[in-house]
Amino acid sequence: MNKTYLLDVIKAAPPLKTEELALVLSSALFNRGGNAKEMAKLYQLIVRSAPDFSEEVLNKEKVYFEVFSDQTVVPRKLDKLIADLNKALRTYYLAKQYLASGNEDQQQIDWAAWLRRSGLAERSSQQMSRIKTQLAGVKEESLEMFRANLLSVEEEHEWEQANNHIKGDLKIPDLLYQLDLFYFGYRTELQNRYLFQQKAAQLPALEFENTGVQFYQQQSRLLEISVQINGLLNNDLPLVDEFQVLLKSIKEVEAHLSNMALAQFYTYLRGTCTLLINGGHLAFIPILQEINKDNLERGFILVNNEISPNSYLNLVQIATRAKEFAWARAFTEEFKSRIVGGDADQFFFWLNMAQCFFAEGEMETALEYLPEAPSSSHYHQMVRRLELKIYYEQNSDLLLYKLDAFRKYIERTAPKTLAASYRTLNLNFLNILLQLSQSPPKDKARSAILIERIEEKKLLAERSWLLEKARALG
Repeated sequence: MNKTYLLDVIKAAPPLKTEELALVLSSALFNRGGNAKEMAKLYQLIVRSAPDFSEEVLNKEKVYFEVFSDQTVVPRKLDKLIADLNKALRTYYLAKQYLASGNEDQQQIDWAAWLRRSGLAERSSQQMSRIKTQLAGVKEESLEMFRANLLSVEEEHEWEQANNHIKGDLKIPDLLYQLDLFYFGYRTELQNRYLFQQKAAQLPALEFENTGVQFYQQQSRLLEISVQINGLLNNDLPLVDEFQVLLKSIKEVEAHLSNMALAQFYTYLRGTCTLLINGGHLAFIPILQEINKDNLERGFILVNNEISPNSYLNLVQIATRAKEFAWARAFTEEFKSRIVGGDADQFFFWLNMAQCFFAEGEMETALEYLPEAPSSSHYHQMVRRLELKIYYEQNSDLLLYKLDAFRKYIERTAPKTLAASYRTLNLNFLNILLQLSQSPPKDKARSAILIERIEEKKLLAERSWLLEKARALG
């Protein structure tokens, strides 16, 4: 047994007291094999052989019969016990190291993260407030302090990311500041250690001392794609060809990237496409549709094999606009029972079906499928806007009446439950749709005026559809 991993661990660690060992081996956290008694015997036998741990005492056959009550040796039985004891000791010493008093900052931040992931947002926020107060009280600078501040702000960012969608800066400026402070502090400390070592040893100059990001891009496919996506996000209006080049770059290196990294990259691409389409750049619709189909098949859009309500609706919106009607119908049917939180009254299913029929030009059937939603719900506005689009396409006499009814809802009822930005977004939609409905066909001048008005609105629902209709006037 002298060359076993277990023996090396026991030699390196201080001996466990009998009571402590009994607690470790009787705990399911450390020992799940149900062989605590035999493991305790083996451990005590090894410890008693200290300090020389002679081969004679630790002869495997001799150890076997001291530990087990068997009459004959059962092949690999002792080997399994050795492996189980090694796992138990490893888990115990790692837990002891993690729970040491010097690791309290990490423990508190990890606890805040656990509270957040478990849905206890208020408790997590309270925990983070305590952590920030404690860190603010530390006046002496150190790399350990920099690291603790970095971890703290990183957890604040994760909390904002999960609970504050599309609002605020998500603590990213603070996180970048703390990351740079720790990075440059630690990097400079390592450089100083190397230079000090150079004074006594013949060492070459540091190869990476002034290396820029370009060098690391050549070493890391992950960083290479990240930098390309950074360029995409800094470009307000990328060309379709530029977008396709980036897609091709990702495809070429996919085998070298984790699914988690790929999922994040494709999230950026889908979001960028959506923003461009909403801005009226309709050439990105087929690109987004292909990304959606690929990402859905590979599970990048799913959460525990389920799909969020918003994704369920958005995928059909894009598919129908790409005129892939059969795919949209099949997707709607296949995933209707896999919506996160369920769809007890089939609201999302019916809304998707209404969108499908609307896109296919079957307006009367689309109206029949329009579901009802509580006036306080965000989805109520989606239903009403789709209804108005249907009446517009039908050139219905009911359009003006429905426009007026929706306007009164936004102006009188919605202020109690709807943010100001969403009221503006809907009111601008109503104003532009009213102007469209009152515009004569084949009027290029009027078309140009409406296109300009649509493009200058920062907050506007259904922007790309309104642009289509305005362009159709000319």
